[in-house]
Amino acid sequence: MKKIGYLIIASIFMFACNQETLKLKGEVEGLQNGSLIVKMKTNKKLGEKNIDTIQIVDGEFKFRSNEIKPPVRLTMCVNEDCEFDIWLGKYGSYTITTNLSEIKDPLVYKDDLASEYRAYCNRLDSAYIAPVKEKMKWVKQKNEQVNKGEKLSQDDEFTMFDYKKDIGKAFSRRRMSIVKTVRANPNSPVVMAIVQKEYNSFNNRHKEEMKKIFRKKFSDTALYWQLCP
Repeated sequence: MKKIGYLIIASIFMFACNQETLKLKGEVEGLQNGSLIVKMKTNKKLGEKNIDTIQIVDGEFKFRSNEIKPPVRLTMCVNEDCEFDIWLGKYGSYTITTNLSEIKDPLVYKDDLASEYRAYCNRLDSAYIAPVKEKMKWVKQKNEQVNKGEKLSQDDEFTMFDYKKDIGKAFSRRRMSIVKTVRANPNSPVVMAIVQKEYNSFNNRHKEEMKKIFRKKFSDTALYWQLCP
């Protein structure tokens, strides 16, 4: 009986030692001491799961978990008005560095998902959003004037119609580019990350298609749970 007991204890110890872990060390310049809530957000408006509350000391924090299987999007909440995402594609130890002015786009060292995700988003925006950026700026400015009670001229109304049409087309083309990329790269955590973040912008048909594609490869990961809560 003692031998059996020793074997059970040994097996538990070996399992604990062999568990794969996510380890984060964050350095945010200008961040005040206090608490930082770690969440996993989903595509439901109110869907999220609090993972941990960690302490910030002199702008630094540490987080560790062996209960999350990457890929995953961790959302770090400083307060109601300040939060940022950290994309992790695999187990390991990572260092996150940023400052308060660039906190929305932190650098994650030693993880390809974070850098490739950022690069892919930049390519999408460069191809589809940059050409209509000035039109978006104009529409936003005119909408602000209308909200203040000002009335658009007839010429501005025609321009508004044309610009909104062009902006809508740009975002539609951007979404279709993502869909085509997913179909061509169904095993890529990078494109899955893009879909998870922009899931609610797709129509129902494409939503179901994305879930079906990623179910085959990522059904047991945190990011898939975030995609399909």
